[in-house]
This record gives sequence, C-alpha cells and structure tokens, in this order.
Amino acid sequence: MLLPFENIIYFLSAQKGIFYPFPTYRFIVKSKIFTPRNFLIAGVCVLLIVFIAQTDVYLQSVKNGLNLYVTAVLPSMLPFFFFSKLLTELDFASDAGKLLAKPLKRLYSSPPVGGYILLMSMLCGYPVGAKLVGEFFDAGLIDGKQAKKIASFTSTSGPLFIVGTVGVSMFDNKLFGFVLLFSHYLSALLNGLIYRGRRSSDINDTPVPKSLETEDILNKSMLNTFLSVGLVGGYITIFNLFLDVCENTGLIPFIVKIFENIGVNSRLTSAFSGGLIEMTKGCLLLSQTNFPFVVTLPLASFLLTFGGLSVTFQSLTFLSKTKISPAFYLLTKFTQGILSSVICFIVCLII
Repeated sequence: MLLPFENIIYFLSAQKGIFYPFPTYRFIVKSKIFTPRNFLIAGVCVLLIVFIAQTDVYLQSVKNGLNLYVTAVLPSMLPFFFFSKLLTELDFASDAGKLLAKPLKRLYSSPPVGGYILLMSMLCGYPVGAKLVGEFFDAGLIDGKQAKKIASFTSTSGPLFIVGTVGVSMFDNKLFGFVLLFSHYLSALLNGLIYRGRRSSDINDTPVPKSLETEDILNKSMLNTFLSVGLVGGYITIFNLFLDVCENTGLIPFIVKIFENIGVNSRLTSAFSGGLIEMTKGCLLLSQTNFPFVVTLPLASFLLTFGGLSVTFQSLTFLSKTKISPAFYLLTKFTQGILSSVICFIVCLII
C-alpha cells in the first residue's frame, strides 16, 4: 500500500512516463541497508583501501601523530593523570567536595564530588574530567542525571597545554595563552548553568573513604595511568591519520572551496575544519595563518573548548558506562565552544 504523497507522485510520474522510484526506496529501507552500523563498516573499509593504496604516505601520518603525542601531549598528560588518580584513591575528593559543596549545589544542583572533578579537570586537562565522572559513576557515588550535569561543566583542557603549548609555542605570545585560558574556564562555568536542570536526589554527598595500603594505591594509580594515556595516544594518532586522509582525498579542500565562494579565507577554513577533527593540529594551523589575533584567537578558543573528534571520542570512551549519549555530549561541547569564542572575542577587543 502506497502512502498518500506516494500516490500523488506515482500518478504524476505515470502521466509523463517517468520511472517511479518509491517501491525500490521502500525495499532498501525495509532491508535495513542504510543503518549506522553499515555506514561505519563502509567508512572503515574505504579508509583501509586508501591506507593500502598509499601506505608510504599514511605511515608517515601515523609517525607524525605519534610524534605529536609523544613530544607535545604525553609529557604534560602522564604526571597529571597519575597524580589525579592518586588523589582520587586517597579520597581527596571528600576534602575538595566539602569546600565547594554549597556553591556547586546552588549553581549547578551538583553533588560535592563535582567540585573535585572540576578542580582536577581544570588542573589536568582533557580527558581527566570525563575519566573521573566515569569512575565516580562506576563506584555508585553519582547517578546518570548527576553525571550529565557534572560533565557539562567539567570538560576542560589544562593550563599547561593552553598557555604553554598553544599560547607560547604556537602563537608565540603568553598573553594570548592567558586570554584563551580565561575564556575557556569561564565558558565551562557558564555552560553548566545551561544544563543544571532540576535538583536530583544525591546518592552520596561524599565519596566513601578508602583504606588501601600505600603500595596498592601506587600500583593501581600507575596501571590506570598507563592504560589511560595509551588510550589517548591511540586516538590522537588515529585522528591525525584521519585528518590527512580527509585532506588528501579532497574532503577538506571541497569544504574550503564552498566557504571560499562565500568570501571566507581558504587558510582559515582549512585550519578550522582540520581542528574539528584534531584540535591540536587545528590550533597550530590557525597560528600560522598570519591573520589578526582578534580573528584567530576566538576560532582557536572554540577548537580548544569543543575539542574536536579526537577529544570527543576519548571522553565518550570514559563516559560510556554513564549512558551519556554522544548527541548530548556534543551539544554541551558546542554550546561551551560558542560561549568560549564569544568571551574570547570580547576580551580581544578590549586588549
């Protein structure tokens, strides 16, 4: 049986001798050919074919991704991952939670552990916030609704990366690094207000104190650290490869051409598009465009805050047990990115 709009199109097409496509379309849909799983399989197969066809090119991409990770990311990430896990095992979350309990409850309807997660996220950077949310949920100290609230304001990069790597190393200006840092942190705090929702009942106000031997704490923290940094390194390497594939197969040049036709500079579009996939490389490309900082800094601020697909998949891996949907997480990161870029633009106009 045809749907009403299909009857109309069938009648019109029959009058003009045009082939009627709907039965074929409906057969394809019913046979479940176009499913997310099949699209993913097709995409992976295409990537493998491209990789095999130009092995020498993409082996270099993998080496570049590993080099970026080992030289720029790992040195600042490993100690922070280790010490944040160590503090968690030592129940520092209880102490931090007591200090920040009242403002967090008023502002975000969040349990006290949110204060500890926010503090460690700001200190350590991606994806420590998501990692801690996952750990506290897994321990039964927060529920799914609380996890969503906390995740909306505890997903931040670290000061060492923003000021040191992006501000000093890329933009060659320490002040720019602090402008980015201020915009980034303020946007996270404001973003939590958007998703605070109604107050939910607390499972536990503070984490349960642990009584582990020091050796057990150190071994557990070290093992957890190396598993986590290995996961992050894998994502950075793979998405650096994916970025080069998008560039070489013409996807990014195609996007650049579209925006160029409406008057947007091609170098800005290329850098920003690449940053949506791999944030670190996108910030580097923005710093090399030689555009005024009032243009490049807000764009870099958005990329730092949104995080790109690489950081997104890192965070979603740690948040998988909380049942936070990818769509919700991406929405929170998008609104936070917009807030960050607007704040950064205003600060740039002032300075």
